[in-house]
Amino acid sequence: MTMPQELELASKQFGELLSELKKRALLQTRNQCYAMLRTVLHEFRDHLSTLQAIAFADGLPPLVCTMFVSDWPPREVPTVFASQQAFHDAVVRRLAPHHYPPDSIVADVFAVLASCLDSARAAAVIDELPDGLRDCFADTNK
Repeated sequence: MTMPQELELASKQFGELLSELKKRALLQTRNQCYAMLRTVLHEFRDHLSTLQAIAFADGLPPLVCTMFVSDWPPREVPTVFASQQAFHDAVVRRLAPHHYPPDSIVADVFAVLASCLDSARAAAVIDELPDGLRDCFADTNK
């Protein structure tokens, strides 16, 4: 049996996203890319309300969306966003047992995500993000 076209396209898009992250963040393996993408997505998700998270997930490519919502315990009240540095430090803590990410990992992940989001939908969703989190997408074209 052949793979449905939607799955082939989703797999291709995901592979391209990982390749772009590997190149941009100067990572060595796709496994590192996967771990770092997943970690940044989950940390980001923890700072969103359930409605914000669902709206954001809706604009992601299919496999990234699945990664974003995997192991998700929706919360009434999201984790408070303190600062970009606190966000980065939380990502590093989550990855510490496995990898040490480059200092630019958060910016690299959001730049790669911004390049694959539907622009009209992404703009509307990003505009609705809480203060501080919106800034994650501010300089995504570095």
